[in-house]
Amino acid sequence: MSVFRILPFFVWRIMKNYIKKNWYFIIIAAITLTELITFLFMGKAGTYVGIHDNLDIHITDYKLLRDNHAFFSHGKTIPLLGGIDRNFLLSEFYLYSLLHAALPTFAAYIAGHFIKIFIALFSGILLAKDILQGSYKKYEWAVALCSFIYGILPLYPAFSFSFASIPLLIWLIRRIESQRKPVYFVLLFLYPTLSYFTFFGPFILGYVFIYFIYRWVSTKKFSLPLLSSVFILTVSYVLIEYRLFFIIFGSDQATIRDTMVIENSSFFEIISCIGDVFVNNMFHCDDLHRFFVLPVVAIAFLLINICHIKRKEYRSLITDPFNLVLILILFNCIIYGLYNSYFVRTLFETIVPPLKGWQFNRTLFFNPFLWYLEIFIVAKKLIDIKKSAIAGGIALLTLISVLGTQSLYNDFFNTAYVNIWKLVKHQDSETLSYGEFFSEDLFEKVKKEIGYKGEYSVAYGFHPAVLSYNSIATLDGCLSYYYQSYKDSFRKVIAPSLNESREAREYYDEWGARAYIFSGSIESIWSPERTKNVEDKRLLIDTKAMKDLGGKYIFSRIEISNAAEIKASLVGKYESNESPYTIWVYEI
Repeated sequence: MSVFRILPFFVWRIMKNYIKKNWYFIIIAAITLTELITFLFMGKAGTYVGIHDNLDIHITDYKLLRDNHAFFSHGKTIPLLGGIDRNFLLSEFYLYSLLHAALPTFAAYIAGHFIKIFIALFSGILLAKDILQGSYKKYEWAVALCSFIYGILPLYPAFSFSFASIPLLIWLIRRIESQRKPVYFVLLFLYPTLSYFTFFGPFILGYVFIYFIYRWVSTKKFSLPLLSSVFILTVSYVLIEYRLFFIIFGSDQATIRDTMVIENSSFFEIISCIGDVFVNNMFHCDDLHRFFVLPVVAIAFLLINICHIKRKEYRSLITDPFNLVLILILFNCIIYGLYNSYFVRTLFETIVPPLKGWQFNRTLFFNPFLWYLEIFIVAKKLIDIKKSAIAGGIALLTLISVLGTQSLYNDFFNTAYVNIWKLVKHQDSETLSYGEFFSEDLFEKVKKEIGYKGEYSVAYGFHPAVLSYNSIATLDGCLSYYYQSYKDSFRKVIAPSLNESREAREYYDEWGARAYIFSGSIESIWSPERTKNVEDKRLLIDTKAMKDLGGKYIFSRIEISNAAEIKASLVGKYESNESPYTIWVYEI
């Protein structure tokens, strides 16, 4: 028989064995490669990225830091909200920040998407190997798939590394407790570069300290390494977030956090809130568990605990890892609901006055990890009773449920869906792509034609982040933490619209993180959409107050009907074939 006839047979046998042994990594690689090719091929113009609390805040903030060479600067004023101290923006020591310092903004955003997938996959495997030890290979496919699924969850992009690295933190704590090698203490000290203090830091410190107390009580041994871990993490978070702590403790000026009004719910409203986040989570951490994971967990809960009761294993009703994780999920939901209790919140703010206005209900951000940990536990139990096919089916259906469900931050799904929709419908979607949202070419053209030289401006009919991204200084903007004095000053600019709209007045006065130009009759006039047709074309602002803050230009997506009345003169109307915007520029 010819060697040329035998060779394909052996190649096929080798490939078949390789695929059989590594099918799960092949699936992971295929999906990752498909996403990468999609984003690279579509580019800015065809990539559809979640805008709310993403492009309109954090990504623009990083662009501002980059354009103003301010990542590592001190005493520098950023042209946002009339000029704010650089210290109000994110620390330069987060890995995500360093990514934006090193790469152009869009490239950094896409790179961040794939890095968080790697972090989740790598740290999930690392933790599983540490826990499962010699039996790891038996469950490797389930570990890899569940870790990958956790990595592709459409969670808050700017802090996606914080979510993805939770298994890595647990691995480090376990290693410090069991081996106490200096290298693990060093890695723990560096861990907060992946995390984010305001969203995760205090809760991580709290959970590690609780674990220290638990181990002390259960083993009757005082674990100095665990207590040291709390200290190391605290020091690291403070050093990384030194800018934030300087503002909190080094300034006596009031911030908008001091005047934010938080809803006080009744007992039944709190119970309803707890139930809602148990099922739906919240949009910053929309883990999509409600579609497939929740039903699987509910069925598993019944089957697992019925078996424990039948066997009279009553202690296992508490100690079973599946039940313990579910208790943690429920605990985080309860804390989220109690945040709306006036009594609980007031007690917290009395005990810790500097943290007034701080959202201690963000323990909910740990639930995405816990929900998908439950899927792994279910898969492991099925593998143990030789039901690997069912376990594999659950894992693959979980993967499909995540990949194939629309949500705010599911950028791959949104990119594929909108582009396919456009091909089928032969028309543009109302949804704006990354490139269309920022429309860089259009604003470069506008700046050149009006002779823009850094004057402060405002946006009407679109997010002021679009101006900031395009290096136009703004009096308006979105920031969750800035001085109350500027909020009061900017309020004078928008007072006419607030006087007409109760919704806008409450939105600004009781929160104020979005210091925007409001409409007197149209809610969320800045909504990012392709078509901007409105009946009320009045601009309700006090131009004198705007001038007092140093403002000169109004960039509007709406041709202002009362321009003469507010003493705003039209500079020009600007359009571009590549942009969905028509921009009217007025000077006051």
